[in-house]
Amino acid sequence: MQLFPGIGKRSLLKSVFRLLNEISALNPSQSKNRWIASLCSFIVHLALLIVLAIWTVVGVGIGSKLTIYSGQESAQSDTVETVELATENDTQQSSANTGPSSLTTTTISSNQSSVLEPGAEVDTNPQASLTDMIQLSGASSPQLATGFLELSLDSRTAANRPVAAVKHGATPASEKAVEMALAYLARHQKNNGAWSLGTEVCEGECTDGCEELDRHEIAGTGLALLCFLGAGHTMNQGEYSDHVSKGIYFLLQTMQFKPDGQGYWLTEVAHAQMYEHGMATLALCEALQMTGDTSLRGACEAAVKFIFAAQHTDGGWNYHPKGPGDLSIVGWQMLALKSASAAKIPVPYEVLRECDKFLESQVAQGFMYKYRKQAVSDSMTAIGNLIRLFRGWSTTDGAILRAQSHIAKAAPSVDDVYYNYYATQFMFHLGGPRWQNWNAVMRELLVNSQVKQGHMSGSWFFERNPFNRKGGRLYVTAMCCLTLEVYYRCLPVYENSNEEFRF
Repeated sequence: MQLFPGIGKRSLLKSVFRLLNEISALNPSQSKNRWIASLCSFIVHLALLIVLAIWTVVGVGIGSKLTIYSGQESAQSDTVETVELATENDTQQSSANTGPSSLTTTTISSNQSSVLEPGAEVDTNPQASLTDMIQLSGASSPQLATGFLELSLDSRTAANRPVAAVKHGATPASEKAVEMALAYLARHQKNNGAWSLGTEVCEGECTDGCEELDRHEIAGTGLALLCFLGAGHTMNQGEYSDHVSKGIYFLLQTMQFKPDGQGYWLTEVAHAQMYEHGMATLALCEALQMTGDTSLRGACEAAVKFIFAAQHTDGGWNYHPKGPGDLSIVGWQMLALKSASAAKIPVPYEVLRECDKFLESQVAQGFMYKYRKQAVSDSMTAIGNLIRLFRGWSTTDGAILRAQSHIAKAAPSVDDVYYNYYATQFMFHLGGPRWQNWNAVMRELLVNSQVKQGHMSGSWFFERNPFNRKGGRLYVTAMCCLTLEVYYRCLPVYENSNEEFRF
């Protein structure tokens, strides 16, 4: 490739030297005009030589580049824009595409035409549009020191919830199912403000799914509160404000404190302490985040400190404090820390980094996750990759996309509500056709399987699953309700703004 066609390096150098000889050979007796012409020619050739030298040393194509290709296949087709971020180190990156920013090419489909309509305003800030485009492409979003992405809870408000619900795939039937579930939970709240996984509130009327269960009031209360908070009901807002207030009061009154400021719950059933602690902490922190009620801050800070102290040296959490990591329990602790950070409660970066190490110790084939280093499972794969998204992994990362493909093929379960809860969140945050397909099946499954009449109306129970039998009807109902609230509990990661996710 020649910078200037027709001018070679050798011929250019020869011309410069010939001009130098001619100028040196000139004497004062020669014509002044000839001397000036020769000097001008020398200057021009010298300038060309300098440009050639710079081109030779620096080269072409080194450094960063940003290229955007935009086209329209037909008048009816979607606009497809490809954003490619390339650096000189691209060739050194691993082909495994594991990590927050390893995959740098993505395709965005949009229904908006690239043609400016008559009378439309011209964008006077192209840099802002470009930033938005890159963020929508799935490139890693800005983070705080904690590494959590910033999402908004504004979609839960009474004004925004219907809009977010329709936009992200809810239907009138699915929203009615949520309202029926909340009514069922409200009817089963105890006088002390708690929710129990047992049968004492029903007095035998819930004829299946509640018999002879441990009460697990901390877990039951945490899960029920999350359902009300997820639909926009708080201590001072919504028709269930009294139920939320009583539930929050129960958690505050049953919290125990250590001299160092840690706060924890230890009920008559302690074998699932960290499960219950994570659920209750998440509920308190979401209530604080949604309301800004300063009376909750002390309890939230104390509960979060207990999570810090309970972390095992492998970076995970177990049923009891300091036990070897269990990914299922890790999921609840990370969700609680995420919500705490959103409520401006400091979360040490070291805690999250250690958890990152634990996650990597549980991964198989780059995208699947194991339960306690045993066989991989779909539930653990959903949990592990959801945490990856919350920790800033790109929605176009190769490992994330392989996990999405795997879960899409696995499809929603007809009875495993725990898997459905986490997998639905993961698919929702990625969006696209796979989410739409997943949502259509998941949504209709829950709408059609909900009890419609009688004392148990608004509830769910799938008896075949052993974990459902341990959790009971209230647990299954709460998990199904939370799954149907996914449309507005948080904005999806692929719609993330340039705000930081501080939870």
